[in-house]
Amino acid sequence: MLVEGLGEMKRTGTASLLTLCLLAFSAFTAQSGRSDDAIPAPTDSPTPILSSDPSASPSATATILSISQRSVATTAIPALIDAPVPKVLTPSIIDAPLDRPTPYVDRCHTQQDQTASKSACVYGNLKSKTTIVLFGDSHALSWFPAIEKLAIAKNWRMYSWTMSSCWPADIPAWNSTKSILMTNCAIWRANIVKKIIALKPKMVFVAGTRGFATIDSDGNILQGEVRASTWVAGMKRTVESLKKSTAKLIYIADTPLSIFDPHVCMTAHLSSLKACSTPYVKAVSSAWLGLEHQVAVDENISWVDPTTWICSTDPCSPVKGHDMIYVDGGHLTATFAKTLEPALWAQVTK
Repeated sequence: MLVEGLGEMKRTGTASLLTLCLLAFSAFTAQSGRSDDAIPAPTDSPTPILSSDPSASPSATATILSISQRSVATTAIPALIDAPVPKVLTPSIIDAPLDRPTPYVDRCHTQQDQTASKSACVYGNLKSKTTIVLFGDSHALSWFPAIEKLAIAKNWRMYSWTMSSCWPADIPAWNSTKSILMTNCAIWRANIVKKIIALKPKMVFVAGTRGFATIDSDGNILQGEVRASTWVAGMKRTVESLKKSTAKLIYIADTPLSIFDPHVCMTAHLSSLKACSTPYVKAVSSAWLGLEHQVAVDENISWVDPTTWICSTDPCSPVKGHDMIYVDGGHLTATFAKTLEPALWAQVTK
């Protein structure tokens, strides 16, 4: 399908970057045999290589990614040098699963099976005339410590509105664990977008997982290119609404994942960090990054790619210095996330 699509676009001259991204995403999910999180199957080369012939196989997918995401994956990833797990870690291996952002504790983060919090969910300087907002699902919440640190440093007021398994894209939220449609997600999302528009904040930070599930009007679970194109349309609808509220809308790309439960794995492998490290091509979906990036380009909003802040080697280590990176396979520890504030702010102000 990928090569055929490229051939047709070469003949007609109708290729767009977004179409190329969708084709690449579809090809990657087909290769990996899974569509739940768009993680590509392992290959010998973790970084797409630019080919002189876009229609050549098997490098066609890598070529498309190189064309459509020049700022996403352009340099080689250095190999991880194995070492024992550091004796001193923050949080400790035992405490890592509990090192979550404040809204988990004060219940401002809405769980998928609960009603939305009635609290104001406001942080930083509550009296400040400058307001910023964090909006999205639990992957967005991973950024709370960094953005709260920013708000405190700037003496700003911050609202945090997040909900588990309720991605910011305006699409149905399917709970694949319980096989039910989360009707409360659409209600919550619409209400929060209205609140954000009314606030007219200085900045809005948006993020969401690539591991979502959604359905069509007949209740069929979407996969591959259809799933991706549905997300694109839904994300653009959300962005268009949010652009009415602020001059600075920042989309933060999804973070690298761990295929391990880090604290369980590291407890069992204290002599080797590499034993609990995730191959780059399983931690990072270059296809999905390209898709997110192209939506940001099309909508003329800011896009931040934190991939190298979290994974700078192949495989991706679960530890950065003496900081535990992950609470679990998909969420950052609050301690580590807080260290990302300088890098985030540098990107926002570029």
